[in-house]
Amino acid sequence: MNYNKYTLDRFDGDYAIFLKRPEETEQLLIHHAEIPLELKEGDIVNIQDDGFDYMIELLKEETENQKTRVNNLLQQLRKKE
Repeated sequence: MNYNKYTLDRFDGDYAIFLKRPEETEQLLIHHAEIPLELKEGDIVNIQDDGFDYMIELLKEETENQKTRVNNLLQQLRKKE
């Protein structure tokens, strides 16, 4: 089975809403009870769905790299003001 990369977009009630990368147009909703990890909005994960359970792996390095890119872009925008 293949893993797919997702970004945790937000929590909505009892569900976590993940957006499939890279386009982030396809959503995957997973009940909070089915997530074995402590995740935060913006985390990048690999998710495998075997039809019964989700296997979720936090991609720490990719998450940190994405946060760094976003912070750099925000700093550039602030400098232009």
